[in-house]
Amino acid sequence: MKKKLIIIFTLSFIINTYSQSIYGKFNIPRQVGKQVNLYRTEGNYAYIIDSTRVNSQSSFFFKFKKYPIGYYKIGLINDKNTLDIILNSVEQKLSLEFNKPKLEDGVKILISNENLALREFKSKDNVIQNQIKNFKRQRGQARKEGNDIKVNELSNKISQLEKDLSNFTTTLVSKNPNTYFSKTQLATSPKFPGDKFKYFSDLDFNNESFIRSKVYSKRFQDYIIKHSGHTESGYYNAVDEIMNKAKSNEKVFEFALYNLLDGFYGSGLEDVATYIMEEYFYGEACGEIQINDLLKQKAKLFKNLQIGNIPPDFTIKNNLGSLINLKNTCKQNIYTIVMFWATHCPHCMRDLPGFVPVYNEYKTKGLEVIGVALDVNREKWNKVLNEKKFNWINVSQFKNYDSPVCKDYKINKTPTYFILDKNMKIVSKPRGKSELMLFLKSNM
Repeated sequence: MKKKLIIIFTLSFIINTYSQSIYGKFNIPRQVGKQVNLYRTEGNYAYIIDSTRVNSQSSFFFKFKKYPIGYYKIGLINDKNTLDIILNSVEQKLSLEFNKPKLEDGVKILISNENLALREFKSKDNVIQNQIKNFKRQRGQARKEGNDIKVNELSNKISQLEKDLSNFTTTLVSKNPNTYFSKTQLATSPKFPGDKFKYFSDLDFNNESFIRSKVYSKRFQDYIIKHSGHTESGYYNAVDEIMNKAKSNEKVFEFALYNLLDGFYGSGLEDVATYIMEEYFYGEACGEIQINDLLKQKAKLFKNLQIGNIPPDFTIKNNLGSLINLKNTCKQNIYTIVMFWATHCPHCMRDLPGFVPVYNEYKTKGLEVIGVALDVNREKWNKVLNEKKFNWINVSQFKNYDSPVCKDYKINKTPTYFILDKNMKIVSKPRGKSELMLFLKSNM
């Protein structure tokens, strides 16, 4: 008999005040005792706003609260197994049935037009995006082989799939008028995508509910890709254009500011990130808008991760059970490399074994390495350390990219390197093994 995972969300009015309660039930015993989180989304980010635990009856309950309209997620702690949902004040009940352990797979919406439309779109989008990804891979191979006929054929297939998805979305939106789902879908697609001067003419920068969706983040990214020319000055102009539009609403302005800062930094365009900080955090470009303290703190994290500055200190247990402090380690060595890696990272497992003899050579000259593993399985981590003879300092918080140290250092890929001097100041951020080796040869 096929097991089913069932979650039922109930949203109700209490004493004429709109509030929502969320109830869920798992028919899988091993979920008992696990923490369940409710996330608020802001663009590409998700923040925990409430949590509870699965009780002995395999159910959980979020007590009556008022949630502003927008996209949310529900999932298990330390688990990427989450489900996207929409909460709004119109629909009092949201009921879902899960037929597979992974929340997004085989989910059935029982009640909620919003979420029925969202699920229908996601199902179609996942199928088409996988097909597009496959065709793009084939097209890349055809280009390497110089097969222009095949390249054109695959390009036409990709264009047709993109058109099919667009037509499907248009039809779905027309069937679900006045829903938040439809409003966000319409707002995500600009009426004048190719016109630099009209690109934002149809976007309401005063709609704070769009913060709790991907409307703004997708529009900003698309504008930068299409209209920046991929030059430094073009990026600066794109930032200024977006921030000038966003200044009509303080909350939208703050969202745009952090979204752009995080996006450019994560893409390796630190000069643009620096421009954003100098112009909008520490300069006078904000005008009458005052940047809140929380956003300033977030910006400070980026600033501290730039060359010449001091990154966040940390104290983490190593594989032997001893506490390792970054600042103390730096004091004891000429240079300390903070290396973010993971046993599940193919690039790491390809490059790091060859670095072992390099480390052994330079350690005698004043080099230390702290390998920060973004792992979740302690046994697998220890096994790799022993088998590969990674005999530098090894630490891990076993929370993958959710590790506090990972968030402090804005890590979005592995391996990532920071080279610090005796004073814990960043002297280099090598973009790969070759740059790392060049630094060591030139400075030690």
